[in-house]
Amino acid sequence: MRSLTKATMSVATVLLLAGCIDAPPPQDIGMATPDVWSRGGSAAPTQILASDDTVAVEHKWWKGFADPTLDTLIGAALANNKNLQIAKARVLEAEAGRQGARAALLPNISATGALSRGNQGYATANKAVGTAEIDLQATWELDLFGKNQARVRQSAALAEAADAERQAVMVSLLAEVARTYFDLRDDEEQIAITEQNLSTQQKTLDLIRAQQTGALSSGLDVERAAAQVSTTAAELPARRAARETALNHLAVLVGAPPGTKDRLLAAAQPLAPLDPQILVAAPARVLASRPDVRAAERQFAAAVAAEESATKELFPTLSLVGLFGLQESSLYWAKPWGVATNLSQPLFDFGRIRSHIDAADARQTQALLGYQETVLEALEDMENALSLYLHETKRQHDLDLAAAGNRKAVLLARAQYTAGYSGLLDLLVAQRDELEAESSLATSNTRLRKSLVAIYTAAGGGWDL
Repeated sequence: MRSLTKATMSVATVLLLAGCIDAPPPQDIGMATPDVWSRGGSAAPTQILASDDTVAVEHKWWKGFADPTLDTLIGAALANNKNLQIAKARVLEAEAGRQGARAALLPNISATGALSRGNQGYATANKAVGTAEIDLQATWELDLFGKNQARVRQSAALAEAADAERQAVMVSLLAEVARTYFDLRDDEEQIAITEQNLSTQQKTLDLIRAQQTGALSSGLDVERAAAQVSTTAAELPARRAARETALNHLAVLVGAPPGTKDRLLAAAQPLAPLDPQILVAAPARVLASRPDVRAAERQFAAAVAAEESATKELFPTLSLVGLFGLQESSLYWAKPWGVATNLSQPLFDFGRIRSHIDAADARQTQALLGYQETVLEALEDMENALSLYLHETKRQHDLDLAAAGNRKAVLLARAQYTAGYSGLLDLLVAQRDELEAESSLATSNTRLRKSLVAIYTAAGGGWDL
């Protein structure tokens, strides 16, 4: 593609918000973006306020959960996570490529030296002669048409893309640590709820067995209660396995072998209440902050520069060559020097350069489409995160009411069964419903926190620490 149509509203403009002062101008994406989030309108509850450009993206968002253990895990992950260290090494590799491209704009100066001794017959008067020589040679390609400068821009854009990809890895890492930590706490809460209900059901079973001894209950009641105790107990191994899996994953995320962080996470801790109000940055701010969007934009910029460099291969190449040296022997002493100019112009290459241009143009098209797709996915991420949080907030409210009602139902069913006003089945059903309600409420509490993490992550929070 030789030219790009400018859109009336471009993500390239808002990307300047996130760049540093010396950052190159971003590429035009040629695609309009929304002013507001469709999932954060007037129908949204007061917990989320979709705001304008005055709301900045929160980068230390995990501090809002007020959990010292989570803070410790985040710090360890930033310092020791292997994927993040790999991303940093890729940035160094890309920076080395940029330095190499810059060096192509400067002269290439080399020095050679030689020592020899021999009899060259007539040339040395039939005598053995020692010769010492040193030469200094400089070659400089004059970048008259900007081919090498385009390559410098390409390598610079690739280095900036690598750095943005490192930032994207950081954002994903922070989110993964937080999600896994909340899963761990949910597993611990589920274990505690199951054990508590198991204890209650065991007491019910003991009561029924005592009544059976006194001929006040049947064997059917005993079997029903025992079956419920066994069913509840069977849930514990899976819950404990899930907890150990989360422990192992957290250890790997912070760059440690599985099992080495168990002591840090041994004690279950109650989760602090969430902030009732959450400010969400507008789409322009979010797109400006997302490192994956910046990486895609820089990849597109690199493709544009690569296409320009390939096109410049059609133009002549002019180089200057200079030589200065010293030669010394027992027969002579000399100072050879020379200056030359080389001009090279492609004439007949049977389409080689044109094929390179076409390939670079196709890669530029791919990079543009990838840039646009990344922007669309960024918008989708935030819309999905907002939707999940809004609906989970309503769901948690209903689950809280349901759990409270089931607790009262168990108390009433136990009292009525003890007094002989209702059968055992009513009590067992009430206990089962209480377990399910408490478990669902705990799961919703975790999902609410994870959806809040998704909002922060979709906004690109975490790379600018």
